[in-house]
Amino acid sequence: MGRRLALLVATYEHQDSGLRQLTAPAHDAESLASVLRDPDIAGFEVTTLINQPHHRVGEAIGEFYRDRRRDDLTLLYFTGHGLKDDSGRLYLAMTNTRRDSLLFTALSAEHVDQAMEGCPSRQKVLILDCCYSGAFPAGRLSKGDAAVHTLERFQGHGRTVLTASDATQYSFEGDRAHGRATQSVFTRYLVAGLRDGSADLDGDGDITLDELYGYVHDRVVDEMPQQRPKKLDNVEGRIVIARNVNWSLPAHLRNALGSPIATDRLSALDGLAHLRRIGNEQVRAVALEEIQRLAEDDSRVVSGAAATHLRPVAAPEAEPGAVAEAEPGPVAETPSPEAEPAPVKETQSPREAAMAPPDSPADPPTADAGPAPHPRRRTFRLVTASAATLALAAVVGGLLAYGGGDGGGGGGGGEDHAKSCPALLKPTATLPRKGNQWFEFSPDEKMFLTMDAGSENTLRLWDVETRTEQTTLEHQTIPNNGVAFSPGGQLLVTQSAAAPDEAVRVQLRTMASGDTLSIRTGDKGVVSAAVNPKGTVLATAGASHPKTAYNNWIQLWDTTLGESIGTFPGHTNGVEFMEFSRDGMTLATGGYDNKTKLWNMTDRAATVSVSGSAGGHLSPDGETFAAQSSDESEPMRLVDVATGDVDKSLTGTFSGIFSPDGTTLAAHTPSGGLRLWDVRKREFVADVGRDAAFLGFSPSGKVIAVWGPGDKVSLWDVKSHKTISTFAGTGIPGASRIGDDGKTFANINKDGSIAFWDISACS
Repeated sequence: MGRRLALLVATYEHQDSGLRQLTAPAHDAESLASVLRDPDIAGFEVTTLINQPHHRVGEAIGEFYRDRRRDDLTLLYFTGHGLKDDSGRLYLAMTNTRRDSLLFTALSAEHVDQAMEGCPSRQKVLILDCCYSGAFPAGRLSKGDAAVHTLERFQGHGRTVLTASDATQYSFEGDRAHGRATQSVFTRYLVAGLRDGSADLDGDGDITLDELYGYVHDRVVDEMPQQRPKKLDNVEGRIVIARNVNWSLPAHLRNALGSPIATDRLSALDGLAHLRRIGNEQVRAVALEEIQRLAEDDSRVVSGAAATHLRPVAAPEAEPGAVAEAEPGPVAETPSPEAEPAPVKETQSPREAAMAPPDSPADPPTADAGPAPHPRRRTFRLVTASAATLALAAVVGGLLAYGGGDGGGGGGGGEDHAKSCPALLKPTATLPRKGNQWFEFSPDEKMFLTMDAGSENTLRLWDVETRTEQTTLEHQTIPNNGVAFSPGGQLLVTQSAAAPDEAVRVQLRTMASGDTLSIRTGDKGVVSAAVNPKGTVLATAGASHPKTAYNNWIQLWDTTLGESIGTFPGHTNGVEFMEFSRDGMTLATGGYDNKTKLWNMTDRAATVSVSGSAGGHLSPDGETFAAQSSDESEPMRLVDVATGDVDKSLTGTFSGIFSPDGTTLAAHTPSGGLRLWDVRKREFVADVGRDAAFLGFSPSGKVIAVWGPGDKVSLWDVKSHKTISTFAGTGIPGASRIGDDGKTFANINKDGSIAFWDISACS
């Protein structure tokens, strides 16, 4: 466990009479130091320097970054005046700073940059609550100048930089220049969000740096619309700054758990499972305790449903020296199907576990204990993913696996399902409204969207429980090979028709607030789009043409501000496929030039280029790419993301989808067959059905849905290679979805109405 260290520098008294004496810095540093030191909130080792000369601060910064370890978290904060010389170089003003001799009396930004660059820590945070001239516009105490680009000065690997304002704005201390020591607007919200836990935006009990920035940004802009804080980051994983000391079970869950109505208590299970999936140690413990209590509920329906969340699963072989983790409570606990726990490490205290930065990107999932994994890969605990997300990836990425072939199938059913899964399922509900041509569940399973047929391109958001319409969005389309809901469910991504300025725009709708951000991406629109799992970065590629060779660049956008944050050189003939890895560290793109590129999002460079491939699918652990073959006569390949080496050519297949646990790959053949491969052993497993279409995996990865002749849908057990249930579909394969919780299957009928089936007993 690394150390958590903070150095806070505040300067408000100056020997140079031309530098206005500030009121905020002393209070800012004192308040921030207090909240960072609090062992229950952040637990930093804090050093403060108030009104010191530049050489003393420079020495302290040098010591601060010297002899650090890779797993240390460092936070450097400065509040005071920022100044620039005639060449536009940035200096931080200290108590002895003279404006006519900045080089020898002020702290150079270049020196701070060099100190940070030499620090081996992978998580370095720099917070600047200053502007750059000391001017006083509109009667407000300002710390700023429009000509210094702070973020550009401090960009570098392993860093996150937060500034009170951007390069063209002032930041403010408050309405009064004299009187009591008023905190700056930026630092005031910085401290408030940490102190009362309100910056814990996703309710998981931890406050990450991304959440803290989002919280501060929105409140600063609300209070001071002319001031917009900025962020630049280039780090691996997330940075946990603090814990939400005021976290408690959300009110709607408390009310549902206390209700005398069984269906209300039952409805709380999904929320509790979500908290166990995203929460820190404290949150998971509370959620587990409530699920265990529901497992003893008087209602058999409630207790049975809760018991499924507590059902143990076989754990894979642990890494040498690893210690198994256990959650509190009387029931032996292993991750639930929707859980995504961190990899097993040496024993840690609860605070260490909550505050520890990740050693690596999200660990890959494994299935029940079995043969040793591929030699290049480590052994991990069980992690599962969303079947709906994978089904969407299959459709929008051009990877819908049309099946068929010999063998497999048959009656009977797997032993695990025989007692509870009906052999023939009937629809449990319908959405009678006709004319729908697109359907998608939100990842949290609370909403689904539909898109109407016709020229109006109207999107509608519906409540899953009541199937009542909630929101209507007119003149919107989902980008071709793009996204609807982002992987984390934070955003709904659509594309508008041409605006009055004749530009096509991508619309980002925040699901929690309903706010919409419009991004002008070009006159011809977007043909491919993808959002990273955090919902912070949007990647887009413009319209292309298969017969026209030109360089189609990939654009990266900040989803909070709608601003461009970088470009990739793209492909020479249009980008038709995009997919982020689950950890957000890799972006895979494929184009008409018959090349697939894997981009490192940290270095912003292509690490692998796969010829003869127009797309594919990243494994859940992000280590393997299943490269779709451009020529169906050539086999698809499993490519090592780190090295570009081909691990295996899968004979007789040309594209496929990984199961949520990463152990199985469903691949289709040129002759129309659907074939399953064991990913760990790189071995063929079975052929499935005949003349069928692959619709998706269940969240456990143990069941697949297959569309066959006569519009018949079959649920197929991956382990036993048998059909466990069937039902009659009435629409088309591409308009079918499995819910993220594995309980619901939905399909758009030929008339545009939507039918729903309950498959919870089968999946």
